[in-house]
Amino acid sequence: MSGNRKCRDFSTALGRTDGITGESFRDLGGFSVCARQVCTDTWNTSRERRIPERDPSMNGLTQRSGWLLRFNLIALLTVAGLLPVHGQSVVSPTAPAEDQVAAAMDANRANVVDLEFTEFSDGELVVEVDLPRFGIATLSLYPHSLRSDQFQLLVDDGTSLVQHPAPPVRTRKGEVLEIPGSRVRGSFHDGRLTAIVLAGDQVWSITPTVDLGFPGSGSWHGIVEAVDELNLGYECGTPDVPVPPGGGTGGSTQSFGTTYYLTEIGIDSDFEYYQINGSNINNTVGDIENVMNGVETVYEDASIVITYEITVIIVRTTSADPYGSITSPGTLLNTFGNVWSTSPENQIQRDVAHFFTGVNIDGGTIGIASLSVICTGNGYGLSQSRFTNNYNRRVALTAHELGHNWSAQHCDSSGTCRIMCSGLGGCSGINPLTFSTGPTGQIVNHRNSRSCLSSQAPELSLPFIDEFTTSAIDSGRWTYNEGGLATTIASGEPSSPYSLNLDRSGTGTYQYDEIRTNTILLGGTVPTLQFYSNHSGVENGEELVVEYLNSALDWTELDRIVSDGTNPGGFSVHTFTLPVNARHNNFRLRFFTATNETNDDWYIDNVSITDGPPPQQDPPQIMSIIPPSGPTTGGTFITITGQFFSPDILVLFGGSIVNNLTYISATELIGYVPSANSPGPISVIASQASGSDLLDPGFLYTEEFIIHDSGSGAPGGSADVTVSADHDTIISGYSLAVDFDPADLVIVTVSESGSVAVGADFFQATINNDAGASGGWWTLGVVLTFNGSVTIPPSAQTILCTASYIVQPTVPVGTRLVVGPVNGVGIPPTENLLSTPAGVAVPPLLEAGLISVGTSLFLRGDGNGDLTVDVADAVFILAYLFSSGPGDCLDAMDVNDDGSNNIADAISALNFLFAGGAAPPPPYPTPGSDPTADSLDCNN
Repeated sequence: MSGNRKCRDFSTALGRTDGITGESFRDLGGFSVCARQVCTDTWNTSRERRIPERDPSMNGLTQRSGWLLRFNLIALLTVAGLLPVHGQSVVSPTAPAEDQVAAAMDANRANVVDLEFTEFSDGELVVEVDLPRFGIATLSLYPHSLRSDQFQLLVDDGTSLVQHPAPPVRTRKGEVLEIPGSRVRGSFHDGRLTAIVLAGDQVWSITPTVDLGFPGSGSWHGIVEAVDELNLGYECGTPDVPVPPGGGTGGSTQSFGTTYYLTEIGIDSDFEYYQINGSNINNTVGDIENVMNGVETVYEDASIVITYEITVIIVRTTSADPYGSITSPGTLLNTFGNVWSTSPENQIQRDVAHFFTGVNIDGGTIGIASLSVICTGNGYGLSQSRFTNNYNRRVALTAHELGHNWSAQHCDSSGTCRIMCSGLGGCSGINPLTFSTGPTGQIVNHRNSRSCLSSQAPELSLPFIDEFTTSAIDSGRWTYNEGGLATTIASGEPSSPYSLNLDRSGTGTYQYDEIRTNTILLGGTVPTLQFYSNHSGVENGEELVVEYLNSALDWTELDRIVSDGTNPGGFSVHTFTLPVNARHNNFRLRFFTATNETNDDWYIDNVSITDGPPPQQDPPQIMSIIPPSGPTTGGTFITITGQFFSPDILVLFGGSIVNNLTYISATELIGYVPSANSPGPISVIASQASGSDLLDPGFLYTEEFIIHDSGSGAPGGSADVTVSADHDTIISGYSLAVDFDPADLVIVTVSESGSVAVGADFFQATINNDAGASGGWWTLGVVLTFNGSVTIPPSAQTILCTASYIVQPTVPVGTRLVVGPVNGVGIPPTENLLSTPAGVAVPPLLEAGLISVGTSLFLRGDGNGDLTVDVADAVFILAYLFSSGPGDCLDAMDVNDDGSNNIADAISALNFLFAGGAAPPPPYPTPGSDPTADSLDCNN
């Protein structure tokens, strides 16, 4: 055979660009290969092909370059593992006439082309098509499912709705490789492609001619551009409302970033629709999903960002369906709403419902829907979808009726009206297939008012690693979870304390637990799956099933882990190199149980998918924790030494996670001790992906206290009070910070008297008696010896210092003044800390004390109350006696202690001060209480 060979580059750039224009190469083992070449042949036979020869100026390939790249294609496919699964082309001796194909597609012009398909092991389907007014274009499509994780196919057999196995996914999505930003949606089945191509303002429909009524036409396909479609006068039955269409971008709602507003849709169809699809359940499902696939790409436009998931499709296989042969659009819509408002249809999870009918609706109407009803009990619409064979128009019809559900109204009177024109294909046409400005604003406004919509989780890149480190399952990694829980009850978790637990919610057929990952991008990788499993209470022979979603979007069994009936003390590791059909960008993994009781518990931990072998590492080993003890308050800075630490390590002290743990190296970690409820030794666990280590006992919790002891004093008198420590650690220094109210007390001195600080190398106190909120405090820093030769052993009471206060004279007797250590007072702010000989700061618990104000104290001879005896006091006494002067403390003015106030007191004071007379009797020279009983006091 001989012929002209045409080659096409279907890849993205993988590296440098070599001499052939526009083709991307990379070096593999000393030779260059093209990223991907898919070639089709035009043989010199009498059979005429409608795919014209490619102009070399269009693609940068000469005929010579195409031949030279044949070896590179084989080399790349072998190295990358992307093998062509098959090529499909059905020999068709005669092509249907173009005018007949155009008429069958409701158009005045059509191209008829014989398509050849190449499908790769990663699911990619590649085909070259001749698009009217564009030329040869390369379509690249991958399997794409609109089915939700809860998807069910229900069949009405005339007696009830029966769950039916869902057929393989036929829908696909992709792009035109020559047109950046283009979109392609469609379905591929039995070597035939139904698709819609959207590129800028151009739209093309592709339909197999077999489906257009040309039996035996094999791989011939009709291709129509939307500008060539005929306006046949089909109308929407939804009445216009008097409110003019609104624009804008809508109000506020939850933000989903760059992801889509996910809308769950339930779908019903009638017996006539089933008949139109060959009375075949799978064909009916495939046809509905294909229409919704096109609808989804319309709503995923950047101005709308809505996507759909199908929860249920109902196929009615008997004429005794609840819709009969109703042809009135309003009556049919009401009947649909009534059916779905009663059991069992009213139990279907949905945000909106749509009905595909095969009846010919009255009056040229082909669709009708309720307005502004997403996430309500009235969210219904219907389409007479098979009114045409033109895929673009079928998509436009259902997108239009769903647009009404989203609050979009007819826009016939606006300057540009497309999908929401009341007459399909009228107004400005559906080229492009988009919503114009007014309906877009109405849709977005309604979308923004719907609190029921969820976000579609973004797909994940490698590596995928989940060690189940918290009590919550990560919904970004696991987007479907039926019964899975994070638990601490397993034994021997590789990354304790949590692992994933799957069992059963009941004994029913479908009451097994199941969990599925989000979509993971495995295209172009050689992935390895690894996970650990254990079980408890699972009878011999019962199983944990592991499956993955292959490139055809079918769930494929990878392994069944079988229980031996025992309860192992540790987890087993399972490692798999994922097969070629798992290496695609729609990959998902799922686990589910094959058990019979609710107490059959399977445990899964450390699930990882990596490009290449999983990382191999020894489990961590803890060698020391410095310091080995600390207070129950937590906060002690620690250094953990050992080996084989990794950045994902988690350290627990008696079940509590170490705060601010920082990975320094494979042999060192630092962090802060968490708090504990009680003192005593506890175990320490280090856990990471490679395993765990236990140090028992690993750390000693102690209780440390700094206590401002209690004391007493009288108004105007002194109160000497100690500050002490109750400590379980050896100390060699400390810092204190004490707060008091300067309106009640005056701090005079802070001294080492009677404390362990006598003779300390460093003893520095700062006092402050300023009035106001910032005053009334003292701080102290002590280092016993600079060389560390003096330390204080653990003790229930170690006196740290003595604080001398004076009680303000105005404080009433019986008052109890609170004085206590407070962190952060002073300038600069000071903390209450005990220091070990190693220089570790130990934060203690803090206890305040009370200064009880008792009987008045005074200084005899100090008439004016300034705490000194001088000539002013004699003058003060004389003023009291002869000039009606004040006299607050008569006891103080009784200088000679004769129990009365008279001129002899002033003379006694002057004799003492200036004539060598006797000193005043006690209390003198320091304040105190009156040792002699008389009628005088200090409460005047």
